[in-house]
Amino acid sequence: MDSIINLVMTYVFFLVAAGSPGPATLAIMATSATMGRKAGVLFALGVVNGSIIWGMLAAFGLLAILSQFAWAFMVLKFAGGAYLLWMASKALRVALTPDAKPRPPETRHKYLYLQGMALHLTNPKALLSWSAIIAFGVPKDAPAGYLIALLIGCAVMASLLFIGYAMLFSTPRMMAGYQRLRRKINGILAAVFGLAGIKLLTSNV
Repeated sequence: MDSIINLVMTYVFFLVAAGSPGPATLAIMATSATMGRKAGVLFALGVVNGSIIWGMLAAFGLLAILSQFAWAFMVLKFAGGAYLLWMASKALRVALTPDAKPRPPETRHKYLYLQGMALHLTNPKALLSWSAIIAFGVPKDAPAGYLIALLIGCAVMASLLFIGYAMLFSTPRMMAGYQRLRRKINGILAAVFGLAGIKLLTSNV
């Protein structure tokens, strides 16, 4: 019974952490409102996959391994910061463009899944968050089945949450609202991504 209560509390902890506004959730919302449901879902699935990869690696103690190799963590940190700054530059270009120019249909969805995964895998704070979740939710004497249940449950919740964001922000009303406020929204996104990238690059993480 205690194990079930602990597992449920960990699910709640994960849901609050994953659902909080951040670069990944904002990127899913912007992608969905800009390019539609298919694009948003593809990007969201990439984010989910990246999150679960971090979860599995955290469960196997990757953070402890990386702490022994400071250069590896630095490479990851700078890759994440550079990626966020690249996303900021994309949003800024859209904000400064009077008329939106949609991408050609044959290429517009091509790399979205990989972009979503890259956004999460280049964020070392995602690994730190997962390490906190593992430390909080997995007792020292927990069997392997408990850890598997934790990872599967978090994967299901992340999928529902992020795909839900994609579905919501790709509705006709949301997409129309985005088009009306496109330049302002992308200006805000550029600021958020830029500040997040600079903070990551200059942090002691």
